[in-house]
Amino acid sequence: MSLFRSEQMEFYNLVIPRESAWDVMNTLGYFDSVHIIDHDATLPQINRPFSNYVKRCDDVLQKIEQIDDEMRNFKIEKKYCPDVIDLLKKRNGSHKQFEELEQEICKVADDLEHQQQTLTSLQEKKNTIRENLEVLRNAVAFQNEDSEEASLLGFQKMVGVILKEDELRFKRIIFRITKGNIHVEIMDIQEQFIQQDRKSVQKCVFMLFYPCGDLTQKKIQRVIESFSNNKFDIPTSSEQQAQRITMLENQLNEADQLLHLTISQINKRLQDLSEVKHNCSWIEEMRILVTKEKYLYMNLNMLNMTNSVFHGQIWLPQGQDQKIQQALRNLHGNDKQLPSGQIQEQQIQSTPPTYYKLNSFTYPFQEIVNTYGIPRYKEINPGLSTIITFPFLVGVMFGDVGHGLLLFVCGLYLTTEDAKKSIFSGLVPMRYMILLIGFFACYNGLIYNDFLSISLNLFGSCYNLVDDEYQIKEDCVYKFGIDPAWGSSTNQLTFMNSFKMKLAVIIGVTHMTFGIILKGFNTLNFNNYTDFFCEFIPQFLLLTCSFGYMDFLLFLKWCTKFEDTKDAPSVITTMIDMVLRPFDVPEKPLFESGEQQRFIQLILLTIIILCIPIMLITKPLIFNLNKKNHPYQQIPSQVPDDDANPEQLQNDMQKDQSQPHSKVCIQQHNQHDDIGELIVHQSIETIEFVLGSVSNTASYLRLWALSLAHSQLAEVFFSMTLASHIGEGGFFGTIGSIVQFPGFALATFGVLMCMDLMECFLHALRLQWVEFQSKFYKADGYLFKAYSFTNIKSNQQDD
Repeated sequence: MSLFRSEQMEFYNLVIPRESAWDVMNTLGYFDSVHIIDHDATLPQINRPFSNYVKRCDDVLQKIEQIDDEMRNFKIEKKYCPDVIDLLKKRNGSHKQFEELEQEICKVADDLEHQQQTLTSLQEKKNTIRENLEVLRNAVAFQNEDSEEASLLGFQKMVGVILKEDELRFKRIIFRITKGNIHVEIMDIQEQFIQQDRKSVQKCVFMLFYPCGDLTQKKIQRVIESFSNNKFDIPTSSEQQAQRITMLENQLNEADQLLHLTISQINKRLQDLSEVKHNCSWIEEMRILVTKEKYLYMNLNMLNMTNSVFHGQIWLPQGQDQKIQQALRNLHGNDKQLPSGQIQEQQIQSTPPTYYKLNSFTYPFQEIVNTYGIPRYKEINPGLSTIITFPFLVGVMFGDVGHGLLLFVCGLYLTTEDAKKSIFSGLVPMRYMILLIGFFACYNGLIYNDFLSISLNLFGSCYNLVDDEYQIKEDCVYKFGIDPAWGSSTNQLTFMNSFKMKLAVIIGVTHMTFGIILKGFNTLNFNNYTDFFCEFIPQFLLLTCSFGYMDFLLFLKWCTKFEDTKDAPSVITTMIDMVLRPFDVPEKPLFESGEQQRFIQLILLTIIILCIPIMLITKPLIFNLNKKNHPYQQIPSQVPDDDANPEQLQNDMQKDQSQPHSKVCIQQHNQHDDIGELIVHQSIETIEFVLGSVSNTASYLRLWALSLAHSQLAEVFFSMTLASHIGEGGFFGTIGSIVQFPGFALATFGVLMCMDLMECFLHALRLQWVEFQSKFYKADGYLFKAYSFTNIKSNQQDD
């Protein structure tokens, strides 16, 4: 099972002649199984062989983005690529394909830029004509006896256009520089102006009357220039004004016609770019092809070039080498003059990457694990168990049949196609997780017998109400969950409090024990028998003999019938006495006799005490003995020399093909060269586990706390809104329920379905990461990053 442990990885040396580098990398890109190792991760991209090609690809992608922006401005829809691989196979070319794409895209971008410049100049010309026309019209309307009298008195006039939003600022500045010795008239222009950025703005005409004077005139002119406005001369006679207006109106009509013609030409050109040629629009097709070229050259830059040969190291999942070799042979068979690349299996000298085959169901659960850390190669992946344990833990805290059903219905909706097009599209990757959380919330709600804070009598209560007191029926056991009679009892909160607390401890100890068992499987898989006997077995015994025994006492107490509840022993008191008074006979034993219980507890306590020094000192002692008997020997490097002759490299590879493959050997991560370092490490591990057993068990009590808080909040919302009206019944009760229901629904959705669900989710993350995974999970691996064209996605997928 690939999700249980990482796929088996194989280490290969890759050699590619420069003449066929593009073709080989293009062939490998269709396989989702090649992880290329960067030969020098510290080398800047600018110093790599194909950095110029990557830069050119970025420039072309920038031009494509500019074209895409124009299409969005003109509100032209385009079709995204549903299948990137299918498109790349249809448009599969040669290493010269990028030059062709670059020329085609640059020509289209330049044509559009030229048309856009023409459009901008026409728009500016139209705005200038309109401003001049508006100035003349307002000036004519303002011509009266007062203005003529003002000109006779020696006042000068200046007319122009400013933005409406600058009106107050313009008036204030003019007033200050002229010290109030000026008259300002502002007239709004009704029709808005379109600027270069295609935004509409409101403008207004200003007319200034001021005394004659060169200094004042220069100041006013500088202010007008600072507002980037045009000044217009007004003819003195009415006939000249009329002629100017007629001429400007004709120019405005001509500018409008040219403007509409240019816009239609640009729109038609962009429509052509949005046409579907293969399986998507031309612009989207170009973006994917150029992105592919950039992706190919960036991965080719990860190889080391010596003379005219590229060589590097790659990781392949087991069994993929035959497919790769066959594809390279086919590449050489299609073109005999084209030298083919070669791969040769090498001895593994470093830790392989971790690779899992994921799908839409397992992806969100694996992301939870990867957020904490990437699994070490070949260690057990917590993502497999997380599929069940994580939704179950959330369901324990969110346990309610009604709320769980709502969440389950939401999960079902997210699995439909309509959800991908709605505002909830961001939750679609989490759809199966939400579905499972809703299912387990319903399951735990049935155990708690809680439906929106109401107990359900599904199987018939085992209690009869006689004289306001409950009497239990003989030989009656409620079939599933809590008996509904507890929902109306006076000690309902005390009972549920005790039940959920014990249930939380049982779940926590079971979860941690499962984690320790997984650690044992890891040690056996890595043939690390020292950790198996010196860590796994003592840790397993310590946890089961302490808190495992406490869980056993809880079950034993539940299965024992006491005539008087006062005679029932306290499990907490029993555990405390087991440590503080181990030789005393319990006053209230849970076993048949106190002596038997004391004897069993002495054995368990002895095992617990012995496990601590075993974890602390045995592993350093064994390490010291092994170091004396087997001194460390360094394995010689098998990485080829960077300065080696390519022909010699090829001959060596052919020579190695005739030799049997060396056995794969991976050095463990947890080896220490110094015994002092190991003693400190083992001391920390022992103290952390012993103290963590107590703190981690207490941490699982959050299951009890949040479950109790959820049920109490639901009860408060129900009692404060609907409970009284439902109990009243009749017409007024129905009206009151209808009136109060929106408040109940909003409180339930906002507080319980959103805030409380998020809180339960975060607490379950804490239990998953800290309490569970810390028992076995190293999280020091790195992901397998396949060189594959499937990593190239369309804009729609990126959004």
